[in-house]
Amino acid sequence: MEQLQLGDHVCAFVDGTNDGLDLIARAVAAGLDAGDKVMVFTESLLPVAVLAGLEARGVAVAPAQRAGQVQVLPSPEVYLPAGRFEPARMLDSLTGHLEQAAADGHPGLRLVGDMPWASGEPAAADHMVAYEAQVNRLYMEGRALGVCLYDRRAFSRGLLQKVARAHPATLIEGAAADATPLLRIRRTSHPYGLRLIGEADFSNETALAAALDAVLDRQPDPVAPIVVDVEGLRFADASTAALLVRLTLRAPGGVHISGCHGTVAKALDRLGVTQLSKLHLTRACDGAGTEMVA
Repeated sequence: MEQLQLGDHVCAFVDGTNDGLDLIARAVAAGLDAGDKVMVFTESLLPVAVLAGLEARGVAVAPAQRAGQVQVLPSPEVYLPAGRFEPARMLDSLTGHLEQAAADGHPGLRLVGDMPWASGEPAAADHMVAYEAQVNRLYMEGRALGVCLYDRRAFSRGLLQKVARAHPATLIEGAAADATPLLRIRRTSHPYGLRLIGEADFSNETALAAALDAVLDRQPDPVAPIVVDVEGLRFADASTAALLVRLTLRAPGGVHISGCHGTVAKALDRLGVTQLSKLHLTRACDGAGTEMVA
């Protein structure tokens, strides 16, 4: 939790309220240390109980709450303002919170969502995977951080697997203290495109697909190629290569994959991605500036 950065979107599976409170406390403490605004949407406990739990865990949240830096709100009030879950409306609301955090002088916004409310709303559960994928459009801008808490006892295993794939990373129990999210996705402006850091595979395929779609939808100059920087990508599987193929075929100006190396280069080569006429590939360079052959 302490290694998370603005731009990260993480799925965290918890077992009960105490487990969830432990993670919320760590998320809030890290946010306060960074000077970010922190918003907690709680379902398993009342807001007053969450605040008491934070104080009991050594997080001095009262001054920050009075200053407006920390807000704890009931999840139904946030996710179901009209009595039903509307993903587009929720995304607009989060954008508004992000803009308000910036206007208040905070470097970023950290959101912690307690998600069990969706288990009692069949229609909401049907929309959760698509929503979690689409919200990556907000996080990849690098101004907000999201941690979504899913109680394993409240959802089916199948749904949890789908939800996890809609996040670039899943919080792993017992991970080393210096562990970082499996995949980080960041939008870039100059050149326009995405930077991928970590590992892209079947476990986060839905999240990456949504991010690539967002970059294509928002492209300011359709004639220019979309640049996907993979120099920081340690691993990519066949599903990742297939997503890059799809992006290349759909992008009017094609795609430029930069910094290709290692297993990433091998995956693209073996699947014939490098043979696409609309794709330009630049391999990573060594310290002397010489092009590396993967």
